[in-house]
Parts: sequence; structure tokens; C-alpha cells
Amino acid sequence: MRKGILPVLFASISLSMLVSCEKAEETSKIKSNEKTLVLLPEAENGAKNIALDLVASNITVDLIEIRRNTPNEATLNSTQVVKIALSNTAITELIGDGIVELPRNVYTSHADNPFDGQYWTVTFKPGEFSKTLKIVLNPTTLLTLGRVGLGFALAEAPGAEISGAKSKMAVELGAKNAWDGVYRIRYRLVHPTVTIGGNGTVAEWDFPSSGPRSIDWDFATVFTNFSTGGLTYFGDASGPSLQVRMTINTDNTVTLSNIGPRAVPLGFPALQPIAGANNRYDPATKTIYAAYQWAGTPTRQKFDTLTYLRPR
Repeated sequence: MRKGILPVLFASISLSMLVSCEKAEETSKIKSNEKTLVLLPEAENGAKNIALDLVASNITVDLIEIRRNTPNEATLNSTQVVKIALSNTAITELIGDGIVELPRNVYTSHADNPFDGQYWTVTFKPGEFSKTLKIVLNPTTLLTLGRVGLGFALAEAPGAEISGAKSKMAVELGAKNAWDGVYRIRYRLVHPTVTIGGNGTVAEWDFPSSGPRSIDWDFATVFTNFSTGGLTYFGDASGPSLQVRMTINTDNTVTLSNIGPRAVPLGFPALQPIAGANNRYDPATKTIYAAYQWAGTPTRQKFDTLTYLRPR
């Protein structure tokens, strides 16, 4: 009985090994026939915002990552060319209205990914599974452009498959210096208009970068309207007449100027320093102290204390 079982058992094991080998060979064939998948891994979030340090020189900006998922080592050790289209549609779809394409005269293509005006070309060298699309620009050029960005769409990947779910991406670009942020405002305004003259507080207000070392009021110089409990500002329907630019000098002194678009048309007088005032920035507390005056009857004076709260 025992002798009879052994040949059957041997035959069963041999058959099992044969089937296993056939399955392994079949699996190997399936894997070898699979294509490389090209995708934008950050596209899961749709869009991102890049805030650049505000330096007055050309820098290389890493915009998006492109990745290839290869089915085997042999494919990974081959060259793969990918073309990425400039897509304004992606900006609209993924970020929305209010943002426009970064003007093409503001940036240049990087040598790693040449741009022909419609497509960027990215080349994976053998062994590379991740690449970054880059451009070169001067961050200071972004200050006067409003909200700008670039949209991308995977267009071509010869011999590979493009991901359906992760093929589009949008990037909004901005520039910020060290003083850019949201501040709490405490002030004293000497002014004959009783509704805005006096001591006031603005809980928080945006101060965006306007240069490598300067920040501006986001909308205009704001004041508490004591009769309504709201906020008011100097200006008319065409824009503010008082919009203060604060420049933090290398010695932490602060220089002030009025850049309100209606200052000249309305004949708004230039800002003047107040005798004895120490306009300065305190890096320990991230606080700006600014006092200034302008002509009037009587002379208007404003004393500001701006305390940094958080990034914009």
C-alpha cells in the first residue's frame, strides 16, 4: 500500500510544479507586456501655490514633478521622452477665475526641459523615475502682475501610457519677502474728521510684498470709522489716495512713501517724517513702528504699530 502511494504522490508533486512554472511564465509574460505609466503625482491635489523668496536676480523654479512607473528594471533602464503641454484650461479648471497665465516674456525655459511655446520636453535618462519641470525667472517681476500661474497637461509619452487621473496640474506663482504677512494694526490718527481721528485698532490686515525689502497696505491705509464701527480709507471710487509703502532698510530703520494711485490726481501731499519719531522694525517682536504726517489744516499725523501675526 505504501509503495503504491509514493508514485502517485511523486506524479502529483511533478504536476503541481509544472503548473506553477507555467503560471510563473505566464505572469512574467504579462509583466513584460505592461507599459510604463507616466503621471503627475501632485495632480491629486489639482493645484498648488509656490511663494518665492523675493530676490532681485534670476532663479531656477521647480514647478511640477513628473514620474514614470515602470513595470520592470529593463524599462527603467531605458530612455523615456515626455511632452507636457502649456494649458490655460488647467488653470481655469483647477484654480478658477481671477488668475491669468504667467506672461511668456517673464520667464525662460530651463535647459533640462526645453520649451517650444506649446510643449515642454522632459527626458528620463536610464535609471531615472522622477523629473522636475523648471523655469527661470526673476521673482521681482511677479510683484506687478497680480495673480499669475501656469497650467500643465501630459500630452505625449511614446511607448508609455499617460495616467487618466493624474495628467493635469496648475501652479500659482507669487513672491514674498521676509516682512510679507498678516499684521495687527494699532494706531493714533490726528485728523479733524472725528469719525476717523483718534485711537483705533484693525484686528488683522494683509501687507503684501512690493519689493525685496518693502510691503504695502493691501487695499489702502485703513482706519476705524468710529460712528459705524466699520473700516474706511482715504480715496474715492477710482482708488485710494493714501497707500503707504514701508521699506525696511538694512539697519532696520523704516522709510515711508505714499503710492496711492489717486494721490497725484487729487493733489495728495507727500508724506513727511514726524520730528522725534523713530520709524523702525523690531526683528525680535516682528513689529513695525511708523509715524508720518502730511499737510492739511491742521497737519494730519498718523502713528502706526504693526505686529506680525502670520503668513498671508
